[in-house]
Amino acid sequence: MSSGNRPTSLRPASRRLVRTHNLTRLQLASHRPAGRRSNGPVLAPAAGWLVQTPFGAEGLAGRLRSPGSIPRGGPIPALRTIGQAYTGRDNRLTPLRLVLAAAVLVEHAIIVTHGPELPPPLMINDWSLSYAAVNAFFILSGFLIADSLEHRANVFTYAASRALRILPALVLLSLTAILIIGPIVTSLEAAEYWARPQTWLYPVQVLGFLDTSQGPAGIYAGLPRAGEFSATLWTLRYEVIAYVAAAAVFFSPIPWGRWSHLGLFALTSVAFLGLALLWVEAPPLIMSAARLSTAFTLGMMVHGWRDRLPLAPLIAAVALPLWLLSGDAPWAEHVMNVMIASALFWIAFARLGGLPTASRIPDWSYGIYIWHYPIMQTVLFFHPSASPLLIGGIAVPVTALIAAMSWYWVEKPNLGHKAAFGSWLQSVWRRRRPSA
Repeated sequence: MSSGNRPTSLRPASRRLVRTHNLTRLQLASHRPAGRRSNGPVLAPAAGWLVQTPFGAEGLAGRLRSPGSIPRGGPIPALRTIGQAYTGRDNRLTPLRLVLAAAVLVEHAIIVTHGPELPPPLMINDWSLSYAAVNAFFILSGFLIADSLEHRANVFTYAASRALRILPALVLLSLTAILIIGPIVTSLEAAEYWARPQTWLYPVQVLGFLDTSQGPAGIYAGLPRAGEFSATLWTLRYEVIAYVAAAAVFFSPIPWGRWSHLGLFALTSVAFLGLALLWVEAPPLIMSAARLSTAFTLGMMVHGWRDRLPLAPLIAAVALPLWLLSGDAPWAEHVMNVMIASALFWIAFARLGGLPTASRIPDWSYGIYIWHYPIMQTVLFFHPSASPLLIGGIAVPVTALIAAMSWYWVEKPNLGHKAAFGSWLQSVWRRRRPSA
C-alpha cells in the first residue's frame, strides 16, 4: 500500500519495493440493478447460446436461477453466469469482506512489532497478504459501486449513501483518538498535548482524507510504529476518489455499459503498467492511485460483463500459476488481480455444494479495518515485549467488540437515513441553483 504521507516501511516507493497493506471495504449493500443505459440489445445466456430476449438479461436470469425454475424438458444452461447468480442479497460478499479485513489484521499483528526497516511477513513474490487484501477490497468495491449507481441512478442519493457509509465511523474514530486514547498513550504533558495543533487537526486530516500517517501529538512514542494511530486510513482517500470518478462517468454523456467499463479498465491497466515500466520512482501518491484504480475498474468491468462471464474458478486456476511464475514482473500484479477477482466472485455467488452464504451476518468489516491498528498499538504500548500472537489474541476480541458497537450504534443507524439525507441534499441544491 502506498500513500504519499505514510511511513516508508508501509508503502512501496517504487514497484521493486515490498508491496504491503490494506483496505477499504467495502461495506456496500448488495443490490441487483435494473440498469440504466445500454450499449445495444441486452443479451443473456441460455443453453450455451446468447439470445436476445424481451425480458432483458435480468428477466431471463430470473428464469434460470435454479433448475426448478426451468420448464420441464427445457434447456439447461451450460454455465451459470455471474449475473444470473447475483440476485439480491443472498451471497457471500459480507463474509468475504470480513475475511479480507481479518487478513489485514493478521499481518498487522506482526507489522506493529517490527521496526520500519524490516520487510512485512506473509509475502509471495514481494506481494504481502495485506497488499493483496486491499486490492481485493477495491475489486469488490468497483463491482458494488457500479451496481449502486445503476440501482440508485440519482447523484444525491448516491452521494448520501457513500457519505453515510464512510464518515460517521470516522468521526467516532477521530474523536476517540484525540479525546480518549491520545491523552493516555501520549508522551507529552497534558497541557502540551492539548496545545499542539497536531492533536486538534487529526479529525480534519481523517475526515478530509489527507495525511493520516500520524495521529494526535506524541502518541505511542518509543514503539516501532511511533506516532501512527490507524495506518489503514490511507486507502480511504482513493476509495473516495474512485466513488467520485465512477459517478462522474455515470452521470455524464459517456455511455455506461460493458464497453465503457472495459475501456476504463484497459486505460487504468495501461497507465499502471506504464508507470511500472517507465517511471519506477513515481511518487507513492501516483503509484497508489494507479494501482487501486486498476483494481476498482476491474470490479466495474466484471459488473458490466456479469451476464456474460461464467461463474467458474477456471480463470483463477489458470492465473495462479502464471502469477507465481511471473515473479515481480511489471505485469504480475495484473495477473494477480484477475486471479483474485475470479476467485472472489466464484466464492461469493457459486452454490459451492450448498455451503451457507451467511449473508445475514452483520458487516463489521469496516469497523475491523479502521479500529484494529490502534487497538494493537495500544496493546503494545502497555506491553512493549508482547509477541504478535499475544497482540493478535487481545486485539481480535477487542476489535470485534468495537466493530460491533460501531456497526449497531453508528454505521447501521446512519445508513437508515440515506434516502432522507439524499432528499435533503437535492432540496438544498435546488434552492441554491440559480433560476433560469
